[in-house]
Amino acid sequence: MPMLSIVIPAYNEEAFIATLLEQVVKVPTEKLGFTKEILVVNDGSKDGTEAAAKRFAESHPSVRVLTQVPNQGKGKAVRRGIAESTGDYVLIQDADLEYDPQDYLVLLGALEKGGKVSVYGSRTMGQARLKKGFTLFWGRHAEQEFGPWLAGQLLTLWTLLLYGTRITDTLTAYKLYPAQAVRAMEIQTSGFETDHEITAKLLRGGVRVVEVPIAYHPRGVEEGKKIRPIDGVIAVWTLLKYRFSS
Repeated sequence: MPMLSIVIPAYNEEAFIATLLEQVVKVPTEKLGFTKEILVVNDGSKDGTEAAAKRFAESHPSVRVLTQVPNQGKGKAVRRGIAESTGDYVLIQDADLEYDPQDYLVLLGALEKGGKVSVYGSRTMGQARLKKGFTLFWGRHAEQEFGPWLAGQLLTLWTLLLYGTRITDTLTAYKLYPAQAVRAMEIQTSGFETDHEITAKLLRGGVRVVEVPIAYHPRGVEEGKKIRPIDGVIAVWTLLKYRFSS
């Protein structure tokens, strides 16, 4: 039976990590023919994230807790998780509760046997499916700020121009990668832009990106959201850089 490796980069997520892990272990991936391992990468948290994750892991053998000190960025945590994973596919899961782990089943269900494919969970497609009729703000969640929504739309256009591929939600945290492809990469970035570096290298390597609609519950900066406007600028540069450079 193939294995799904779930990598959870975590920085100061003590308030959410135990609840999230409880949700993740309950996802019945076995119904789709996948066992799972869960790798929490504590990225130099200054709160009780590591202790909470380790307490949970004591009674759940599928959970491993890795630690990086000091904080090195989400990308470095993702890289560590990919390197330590043993599964056939790698799925990235943020350590908060913005996403619903039950959507793993939607992502896994979109895999095509024998094909080179990566599956992205699209929040914009998920919202568009819920809203009927014309709207100027296609795929925007009612609680999502305008700036992040607009940044996502611009990155969709930028990716289309550079790679000839329309990805409606390049910023999604739910990306299901073929493990062999991502483990073979020499990933160079260490922040939020690592997602875009991987996307660029998948597309250049002939891996097709398939999107499926997923649920989404946005949180704000006051609730612990860490991505900032400058990260959008870095994303634009990252996609451009890795279009022409390996």
